[in-house]
Amino acid sequence: MKKINWFIQNRLLRVAASLIVFSLALFTLGWLLTIGDYSVPTTVADDPNLPVIVANGYRFHGETFGNPDAPPLIVVHGGPGWDYRSLLPLQALADAFHVIFYDQRGSGLSSRVAAEELSLESALADLDAIVEKYRRGNRVDLVGHSWGAMLVAAYLGRKPDKVDHAVLAEPGFFNTELLERSGLRMGPLWEADYLLFAAIKWFESLHIDSPDDQAAADYFLAEVASRANPEYYCDGVIPAAGTLRWRAGATAMKAVLTSAANTGEALEFDITAGLKHYPRPVLLLASECNHFIGVEQQRRHAKYFNAAELAIIKGSGHMLFAEQPEASLATVRRYLRNH
Repeated sequence: MKKINWFIQNRLLRVAASLIVFSLALFTLGWLLTIGDYSVPTTVADDPNLPVIVANGYRFHGETFGNPDAPPLIVVHGGPGWDYRSLLPLQALADAFHVIFYDQRGSGLSSRVAAEELSLESALADLDAIVEKYRRGNRVDLVGHSWGAMLVAAYLGRKPDKVDHAVLAEPGFFNTELLERSGLRMGPLWEADYLLFAAIKWFESLHIDSPDDQAAADYFLAEVASRANPEYYCDGVIPAAGTLRWRAGATAMKAVLTSAANTGEALEFDITAGLKHYPRPVLLLASECNHFIGVEQQRRHAKYFNAAELAIIKGSGHMLFAEQPEASLATVRRYLRNH
């Protein structure tokens, strides 16, 4: 019996040693094959030439356009963790508004912070600080896209008296029930070609050691996201507009979603509280091609407001301001003018 046990233990040790050697060889091969020059842009913490907006004790990457005495219109980007680059066509509204763009905390080209500083509550507090900075005692207009539209909706429920007009461009889901009804797949993709692509991008990220300690994770997120969610776009093809961003914020994405969506082990969230307190009509924008948070989903969202208009942007996927800027801007202008 002792001889049998010794034989089994010896075989197990050999198998374990072989796996370790194979793993090290595979890692070394991946490392060597992906040696190259990979980078992410610097943030306002390291680049003094980037425009900055200071609010809530934090330096946001941000800029304004138009007459500061014009009605303020604040643009809230998606993600969480992305930036406002794809929303810059809204700059055209500066002929009638003071248009304010900002990258949310830990996102885009704003400086990186620890995960403990990032949550749904911190995102709402930052938005409120931006609103207070520019509203001069008056109400502001808000335009949010995707996650940013969800953030704007949550803000309307809490601070309805501070907002005049609200444009919600294809927000995600307002609560768990709507998410579950959609059939949207959450989590990583398990197709072999995507996993191979992700593995290559992970090895590439290992060669990045600057400009900050979140650079590698940000690079990896941006790369794998560039091939995610083709069902959000026309013909299932992700257009160039679908990957139009400066830099991803991986820590921000994980921390904010975790804070917003997890109660114990269950996925449970709801941002609809107080929406009926907002007295004015909102504009919901939906793209023609998005199968998950397009027209039908925005019709469901409309029911949470006292009054809501729904406009469909033809020939567009999820990044409607970048894909169809003329039609999107014309629709927003019409809403702002009529109300």
